[in-house]
This record gives sequence, structure tokens and C-alpha cells, in this order.
Amino acid sequence: MPEYKTQIIKLQNGTDLIANVTLNGDQYLLDEPMEFGVDFRGREAGLMMKHWLPVQLLKKNSIEIHSKDILSFLEPEKEFCEYYIDTVSKIKELLKAKELVSEMDEDELQDIMNQFEDMNYHGNTLH
Repeated sequence: MPEYKTQIIKLQNGTDLIANVTLNGDQYLLDEPMEFGVDFRGREAGLMMKHWLPVQLLKKNSIEIHSKDILSFLEPEKEFCEYYIDTVSKIKELLKAKELVSEMDEDELQDIMNQFEDMNYHGNTLH
């Protein structure tokens, strides 16, 4: 598979995505696509990002999209690109942890909870 490039994709319907993009014939493969927007409520703008695909129902978080459905590609700023890559990485870790926990039986879960309760916090409060 050719090397991908993280890009901002503006779709014809107005949706803004960021994804790892690979050209695949006359279609583009979008790996880990996330929809994003900027929320201007309040004093500062905030970035909102969410999965574009229903990742809980998919084997792989990727989709091929025809070039006619894409209005434009844009190069993300370095900080936004790093934020996206870090977010995707953290989500993958959480999904793996969730899968591991769902495979545990009741005794294993109770053992983990007991270990957590027995931890020495050195006077620090967990929040």
C-alpha cells in the first residue's frame, strides 16, 4: 500500500474531515477519518473532533471515497496534525483496553478492582 498523508478533506456536502489519505485508483482511502469543527461559543474557540464512521461496528476504521465527492484537500498545520495523530492513538488504546476488559471473567475483574483499592497513593488524591 502506498504511503499515506494526513490531510484535511472538505467534502462536497460541506463536511470537514481529517484523515490519513492514500490514493487508490480513482478513489481515496481515508484511514481513521474524524469529523471536526470549531466551536466559537464562549471567549475562546474550541476544537471538536469525533469519529466520522461508527467505529464500534467496524473491523477497520477506513473507507474508500470517490474523488467526485471531495471538494478539496488541505494541508493541516503541524499542531493540528499532531493532535489528530495523538487522539487516534489514544482512542485505539482505549478500544484495546475495552476489548481486554470485556474478555475478563467476574473473578479477574474483581482481582483488578481489589489491586486498585490496595494501591499506595503516597498521600496523593486521585481525580
